[in-house]
Amino acid sequence: MVLKKEIIYIFFRGLFLVSAVAFGQADHIVFSEIVLTPSEGEYVEITNPTAGDIDLSYYYLTDATDTGSGKVYHKLPNGADYWSGSSSDFICRFPSGYSLPAAGSIKVSLRDNDSYASSYGESADLSLDDDMLDAVDGSSTKGNAAAPKLANASETLVLFYWDGTSSTVKDVDYLLWGDNSFAVDKSGVSGYQSDTPVPAQSYMSVHTTNEKLIRAESTSEGTETQSGGNGITGHDETSEPLSETWITASLVSSKPDITGLSLTPGSPTSEDVLLFEVTVTDDEGIASVNLKYEFQSEVLSVPMSESESSVYSVQVGPLGASGSLIYSVMAEDITGLRDSTSKIAVTISDPPEDMTIASLLNDLDSFVGQVIEIDGVVTVAAGRLRTNFTEAFLQDESGRGIILYSSQLDTSFTRGDSVHVVAEVDEFDGKPELIYSSINVLKQNAEVPVEEITISEFNTLKYGYTFVRVWGKIISRSDPYGTNTGANISIQDASGEVTTMRIWNSTNILFNDDMQLINPELDSLLQVGRIIEVAGIGGEYSGASQLQPAYATDISEKLEGQIGDFGATLSVSPYPFVPQLGEVIKYSYSFPSDARIKLRVFDTVGRLITTLYDEYRGISFYKEATWNGRDNLNRLVPGGTYLIHLDIIDAITGKNYQKVAPVVIAVYKN
Repeated sequence: MVLKKEIIYIFFRGLFLVSAVAFGQADHIVFSEIVLTPSEGEYVEITNPTAGDIDLSYYYLTDATDTGSGKVYHKLPNGADYWSGSSSDFICRFPSGYSLPAAGSIKVSLRDNDSYASSYGESADLSLDDDMLDAVDGSSTKGNAAAPKLANASETLVLFYWDGTSSTVKDVDYLLWGDNSFAVDKSGVSGYQSDTPVPAQSYMSVHTTNEKLIRAESTSEGTETQSGGNGITGHDETSEPLSETWITASLVSSKPDITGLSLTPGSPTSEDVLLFEVTVTDDEGIASVNLKYEFQSEVLSVPMSESESSVYSVQVGPLGASGSLIYSVMAEDITGLRDSTSKIAVTISDPPEDMTIASLLNDLDSFVGQVIEIDGVVTVAAGRLRTNFTEAFLQDESGRGIILYSSQLDTSFTRGDSVHVVAEVDEFDGKPELIYSSINVLKQNAEVPVEEITISEFNTLKYGYTFVRVWGKIISRSDPYGTNTGANISIQDASGEVTTMRIWNSTNILFNDDMQLINPELDSLLQVGRIIEVAGIGGEYSGASQLQPAYATDISEKLEGQIGDFGATLSVSPYPFVPQLGEVIKYSYSFPSDARIKLRVFDTVGRLITTLYDEYRGISFYKEATWNGRDNLNRLVPGGTYLIHLDIIDAITGKNYQKVAPVVIAVYKN
């Protein structure tokens, strides 16, 4: 699916976040929400808009801005006059080692946690009385637990940073409401830059019960001055136009409505990019939508972006491993109300093995109608077989072939092209085919895969569209006539199995489309009684096997062997030979079909000298060869008498037949 708007891409293990920084976007943690009343429910929400976790160990929260008496928070490094000592004022620091995760938010209760829970039915992340620390160890700067902390009519709240040793503090965020009576201006104070003059400082309007103040645009600080100030990143936090960047919202709005959570693909593997989509709506407006997921003991929360109206999405992965993935979605509206989906578990499986033609054919029903990608080598190019069809044929290392079809198949591809194919799996007339949408050549002149089989195997009809090679004796031939478009030639092997070789005139192997003989040399070979070897595409006609060669080079004379069943023979030239002078001894042998043949040389005490031949053959042969008088290590053997053993093991009966012939090696002497 192509998303209409920007998607945030999240990659597992080394989280990578792609997003744009908008004008006014904070580069530090900020206040995002505040509730002043009821006093038991006072809290402040703090959000981390950055891409990294923030350690809050040296961060402080305070309303200590009693400017009339000169008691202000930025005097903390001096150790005096930084707090009024009032029970309703406070200055505190965050717990040591407490971290605010990237894109995360926390709610800090400005009373105890019980008060917060009684107001909202849930616990705060931190509470002033239970979790926050005094500004200085051994002091008591959190005020009276029973007293409200924030004045509803007018007050200042400051988030700041101090490392415990520096002579100055750094502002992090700064809020005023009601008026600017408690505004701070550090201009002229040693070590500090000038703040915005108090009369020019903006402030928020107050709110009533069941209302709260929230940032209008998530974490935006609007036109706040971003350099030359006392802020932790150089901002002048006192310059934020609060009346513009904050709004009043309802505290009792309905929760976000979350529907249609989906995962694509539906059966994911460890190599897939996972697309999560969900529809989220809310009457007040959506503040955030986050995907939470657990995988291999890791728990992550990632933001989802609005890809189209009310539809939020995020991509995760690939995860790189198999296992159980548990996920859910949490949404929060601009009033701070949240809702989440139930957790869903899905199995991340290992990816399937690379698609092969054999695996496709073995499970064809599961793939019909699907678009697949597959690699293979073109065995027969388009337009070679049959004049009224344009199919080409593809084969891979699995030993099976398949037909490629398109109404406008590209005829530029040739035999030996290694290609990558994107195609839909289909069946035509009960036969599998690939209706391709693209073919890209990976390599030219690749080795063309061919299956060496017997006619008996070919007659099983399991080699449809596969490029195979068989051999046998021609027993009949029928040339094209009338409306026929090719010659039919029957060949037979030693077992008596017969198949038909169909030579289409479209190949121009033997005849042209006008049924004129154009290859007299091949014509002389394709005569009854000749033994040939032929490669072609497997097919069938009227329920019988049919082999279809596509090029003249697919047909050749079988020079080795003959058809027939006859006994084994072994014959050795009856004269000594001198290997030192480069002489060889000639020998010949024959053997029946369906037998394992061993031809070995021994000395007269039975020690093996060399093996000349060891192979199973399904068809009887007569063979002539030579021996150069060398052993298995290619060393010349000493002069003397040696024995050539021909051992034949019948594959059907298991009987062993043996022929032995002596051979004499002479030694040359100067």
